Amino acid sequence: MKKSRALPNKKVIFQAVYQELAAQPLMNFLKKASPLSGRSLRKYFFKSLILLNNHPAHSQADLEPGDTVTIFEAASEYQVLIPEAMPLDIIYENPNMLIINKPAGLVVHPVKEITSGTLANGVAAYFSRIGLPVKIRPVNRLDAGTSGLIIFAKNSQAQDALSSAIKLQQIKRIYYAVVWGIPECDHGIIDRPIMEQRGKRIISEQGQPAETHFWIIERFREAALLELLLKTGRTHQIRIHLNSINHPLLGDPQYGIKNPLINRPALHAGKLDFSGSQFTIPELTAPFPNDLQKLLTGLRKSDFNH
Repeated sequence: MKKSRALPNKKVIFQAVYQELAAQPLMNFLKKASPLSGRSLRKYFFKSLILLNNHPAHSQADLEPGDTVTIFEAASEYQVLIPEAMPLDIIYENPNMLIINKPAGLVVHPVKEITSGTLANGVAAYFSRIGLPVKIRPVNRLDAGTSGLIIFAKNSQAQDALSSAIKLQQIKRIYYAVVWGIPECDHGIIDRPIMEQRGKRIISEQGQPAETHFWIIERFREAALLELLLKTGRTHQIRIHLNSINHPLLGDPQYGIKNPLINRPALHAGKLDFSGSQFTIPELTAPFPNDLQKLLTGLRKSDFNH
């Protein structure tokens, strides 16, 4: 008989009894129901911290009505990062979080061959300077070429709470983008699933749900400035979605159209709205960076000359 897995020294961070009639993979259920991201869930499965009916679970195990799912807290970990002092544009800080206006071109955290010079290295140096020896925990992630607001949690509880609030759309992430062409409607919803295929991300009915809302802020002769609201947070979601409706980002070498006025995707995470969450934080904004301002000025001049 299979013995149950006992974790008496671990704190339970999520527990639920499955009540749906149709069976579904455990991972799919937890992505919707738990406060953890898909990335975190994979780590928890690997460490046997997710139990199904008191047994270590496989991510693709089928859930049946009445099954009990339990997630135990992971041991506290310290990120192995070399602190590197760098200027940080701190927009907001409290005992639980740090919110920074990230410049375009700066990678958020070490990946593959990039082991230093990232924003996480800069945050590690800042935390060290203020006497806060904690793991570096980015909550939302921005592509290297995207500028704007990014949240770092100062403890695991804040990370889980912030991640959950974003997942439940209690924290609104608002972006600004300059795209080729002018959408036909002032407001639109792009609801197209995204999946990874052979190292590339594409629109596919077999992909994960992805939803982006947009509003036209300003029209130019052959371009438009959009405000966007993310309902989901898939990798490269905005870039892929805008390209799928034939309004790709200016300056985006992968999904968009090159433009002499900007050498990176014209995308800026400009606003965070906490009003629907438990966090008593005012709406936070980050002004357009110089290169985006230069692009907008150039487009306006082009309109005037024509």
